[in-house]
Amino acid sequence: MTEQAINLPMREKSVNQVTLLGRVGQDPQLRGGLGNRSVTVFSMATNERWTGEEGPMEKTTWHRIAVFQPGLKDLALQYIKKGHRVYLTGKIDTTMYEGQRITSVIADNIIFLSKDGARDDMDEQEDM
Repeated sequence: MTEQAINLPMREKSVNQVTLLGRVGQDPQLRGGLGNRSVTVFSMATNERWTGEEGPMEKTTWHRIAVFQPGLKDLALQYIKKGHRVYLTGKIDTTMYEGQRITSVIADNIIFLSKDGARDDMDEQEDM
């Protein structure tokens, strides 16, 4: 038996992966219907620091986080609070809603770094 080359269209592989470490900007909210059709959403801030000609500079970027996974969205809703520090991974998703383009990070893994109700002092320690 001889091998034959099969002409298939060449498909490029791609990666859509996001990793964020930052602070939650608002308490999570449950949106949508009940069960698997609902989503937990919250905002998250990440900071960039550098030294410019005028001295130390900082930029804050806000991200819209959406959690669809049934167990994870419930945990996020119950345990994440404004000011908590979280580490998450996910993917970028852009949709149209009422004529506006909305970009979100769809979280597939969240690590809770803050103790219940307590802010940690990691940022202050980094400045020392």
